[in-house]
Amino acid sequence: MDLRQLRYFLAIAEHGSILKASQALRVAQPSISTHLRNLEEEFGVVLFERSARGVVATSEGQELIRHARLILKSADDARESLRSRSDSPVGRVTFAIPTSLVTILAVPLIERTQAALPNVTLRVVESMSGYIAHWLLEGQVDVGLLYGAQPNSGIESTKLLTEELYLAGRDEASLAGIAEGGDAPFHRLEPLKFVLPGREHGLRSLVEQSARRAGISLNVTIEIDAFSQIKRLVRRGAGHTILSLAALEGDESGAALSVARIVEPVVERSVHIAHANSRPLTRAAREVERIAVGILRAEASSGWWRAKLW
Repeated sequence: MDLRQLRYFLAIAEHGSILKASQALRVAQPSISTHLRNLEEEFGVVLFERSARGVVATSEGQELIRHARLILKSADDARESLRSRSDSPVGRVTFAIPTSLVTILAVPLIERTQAALPNVTLRVVESMSGYIAHWLLEGQVDVGLLYGAQPNSGIESTKLLTEELYLAGRDEASLAGIAEGGDAPFHRLEPLKFVLPGREHGLRSLVEQSARRAGISLNVTIEIDAFSQIKRLVRRGAGHTILSLAALEGDESGAALSVARIVEPVVERSVHIAHANSRPLTRAAREVERIAVGILRAEASSGWWRAKLW
């Protein structure tokens, strides 16, 4: 087995056809077929089911796809890391950001990376923290931000800061009788109707845990995982929501929501920068990570976020 065979194998899997893979790679079809046959003989398994419509990976083929992607990415990372030692960093970096932090981080990170690292191609992806942890382990993401420490030993994370969560309503009148002096005791949230993400979302889990500790249950009438649409629904009077100040920053999609800090108990969560410990970070990835950490620390120190640096 060599890297060329793995590249041919992945091309077949991605195109679903040996012919299409040969055309994309500009390699003769018999040569690709020979390399595939050699791989199957080496492993003693069938990697693809053949049919008139093309090929589909078997369960063994699916397992090799996961390994091949990691192996080839590690090889590419090693090449780029060594090439960049005497120069500015070179390579491609994928950075994952939880949805509630995208507004304050994505654009500044892209702009500063372009200015400071002209030979680095940055891809920013947005998702829930749980998905980001999975992508880190699978090698689909180089560096990412996570809420809370990950118990998984395959991820190395560093705590950056903690942020508090706030009750948000469409206007000040929506918080009347609930908030006093900018604070909203948790037990007063029980009569409200809420628009929140689904139960698999980390924010929802944290809020539900806090509600149980406060001895109440929340009336979640709408579940939707898109923060922009949650805020839109709250503006339209569909209910209240719970989010961080970072999730509201720079929101130009409508009138500002009214917020109150949740107390008794205060609800807070920690933000971590993370990568898979099974693969060393390239120089390019380390530099992008440094830029991201600098942006977050500066925002946390500015005061508006009311986040506490760790």
